[in-house]
This record gives sequence, structure tokens and C-alpha cells, in this order.
Amino acid sequence: MKRSKWKSKTFYWELTMCTTILGMLVFVYAEHMINQHWLRNVDYPFSPVIFQGQFTSFFTFQSNGIVGAYFLVRVIFYDNQIRFCKNKTLLLFVTSYITVTFITYVCVLFPATLKNGYDTRVIDWIYSVFMHVVVPISTITYMFMNIDLSDITLKKYFRSYFAGYLIYPWVYTIYLMFRVFIFLNDDRFSSIPFEIVYPYAPVSNKTFDFDNGGNFNDVFGNVLFTFFSIFLLFIVVHILFISVNIIYILIIWKINKKISMAKNPINKNSNSKNTNEKNIKIIKNN
Repeated sequence: MKRSKWKSKTFYWELTMCTTILGMLVFVYAEHMINQHWLRNVDYPFSPVIFQGQFTSFFTFQSNGIVGAYFLVRVIFYDNQIRFCKNKTLLLFVTSYITVTFITYVCVLFPATLKNGYDTRVIDWIYSVFMHVVVPISTITYMFMNIDLSDITLKKYFRSYFAGYLIYPWVYTIYLMFRVFIFLNDDRFSSIPFEIVYPYAPVSNKTFDFDNGGNFNDVFGNVLFTFFSIFLLFIVVHILFISVNIIYILIIWKINKKISMAKNPINKNSNSKNTNEKNIKIIKNN
């Protein structure tokens, strides 16, 4: 009876997560499209077509979309779970991605917003806090309450699953690099502010002006600085991805070990008894 009640609570948690997250994503998208408002404060005429690329380029929206999709599939196949739902390493992956969103916001984006005094709308604060704080904390809590990796050793995890975890960060990075490449090589996009093309340009104090009509040294230096900034961001973020996942798997492994010891006290006592008997025999023989 207790188990069925717990399943019911889990189901409603998953249902709430998928509906609120996906609902918020739709709301943010629709609100910006209706009000014709860029996701960055840039002085450039709003373009509904270009906005599609800007919206999908933000890791915040992508990671929240991944979490929402994960819980949606869990809800749809709750009574008859498919292999996707039973894959606990996938839950670890999803939680690690959204944790990176949380850490980046708390440590970088939020302090930068306060320091630079950006003109941020109240509605932007609401969805920003929801996607950067509420969703990550809720997902982390859900993971620790439901994950079970007791059948996977640390060696097996890093040998068989860890590379799969890094696929999405790599694909996302390639996607961003593709956007920058198109921006630099297609004259049709030369007039678009770089902040629209590359979502993390505002982390720098540079203007990212690649105007070919300017001084060659200035243009070349700006391009070089930009790619150095992107490369540095790539390294830092990937270190964060790797660190978060390793910390989680070590914590989960220790928790599973403690639970296993608590469930099998007889084996623990018998092992200590055998050890004591061996020590006694050694003493007698000596």
C-alpha cells in the first residue's frame, strides 16, 4: 500500500515537472515573439526568423527542454515503462546538465546582471529564476530520491557510460561553432549583432565588431579575441560538465554502499567475525 502511494506521489511530481517546464518554455517563446523582444538587449530590428536560432542557441532553454522531455516520457510510459524510463544513468545525465545551468547562473550570470545593472524586466526575472534555480533544485532532489545505480560499479560507469554523457555538450558546442562560422562567412548575416548569433558574447566587454570596412589589425584582433574567449569558455564549461557528473556519481556510489551495508548487517558481522577468527589463529600459531 505504501509503495503504491509513493508511486502516485512520484507520478504527480513528474507530471508537475513536465507541465511547468514545457509550459514555461512555450510561454517565454510566445511572449518574446508577440512582444518582438530579443533575448538580449540589442539594438537591431526584431526578426521572427532569426529569433528561432537565437532561442535555440541558449543552453538554459535546451537543458530545461531536456528535463521537461525526460519527465514527459516518464509520465506517458509510467504504467508500462520502456527501457528509456528504466535507464537510471540517463537521469544522472539530465540532472548533471541542469546542474551546470544552475551553477553558471548562480556563479556567473546572476552576479554579472547585478554588477552591470542590466535593464531586466520583472517577467524576465521570474522565468529566469524558475529555469535557473527552481527546475535544477527540483530535478536534483528528484534524482537523489529515485536513482539507483547499485548494479553499476564506478569502473563500469566510466568505461561504458561516461562518454555518452559528453555527447550532448559536444553536439551543443559544434552547433554554436557552426553559428559563428556562418556569421563570419555569409555576408547576409554580417549586419547582425554578434550577441544574437553567439548567446554568450555579453560575458565579454568587447563589442564583437567584425566590420570588414574597419582597420585590418582591429578586425583581426577582435576576431582572435572572440575565438580565444569561445575556446576558454569551452574549456571551463566542459571542466564543469565533467566535475559535476563525477561528483554526483561518487556521492551516489557512497550512498548505495551505505544502503547495501545497512540492508546486509549479517554479512558485515560475519566478515568481521571471520577476520577476528583469522587473527586469533595467527596469534595461536605464533
